[in-house]
Amino acid sequence: MSYYLHEVPGRLRIKIPGLKKDQAGARELQWMLEDVIGVTSASVSPVTGSVLVMFDPRTLSSRAILDMLSREGYIDLSEAISGERHFETAATKVGQALSKAVLGFALDRALQGSPLSI
Repeated sequence: MSYYLHEVPGRLRIKIPGLKKDQAGARELQWMLEDVIGVTSASVSPVTGSVLVMFDPRTLSSRAILDMLSREGYIDLSEAISGERHFETAATKVGQALSKAVLGFALDRALQGSPLSI
């Protein structure tokens, strides 16, 4: 399972697939994040598994937030991917699907009318 991370100073977004459809877990995580000194707001969506944390970068770092989430068992930092890597992974999947579709179309056209087209 991978965890998508995107951050800018004072803002951290994390996609945690394990929080999808887990309203109690999402609520618990939101309360935990809101109690952290330096966090100005936190929202957790059980629909998307998305966690948005706004924080004061003079008081708290995104790394400290990620370390805490890792310690609490919400994420595995070795499985975290950044926006750039997430895009590359998605583009690779799209490319593979497109290649299969083109190959299927070409084979269908090549075999059309032959005994193998049954």
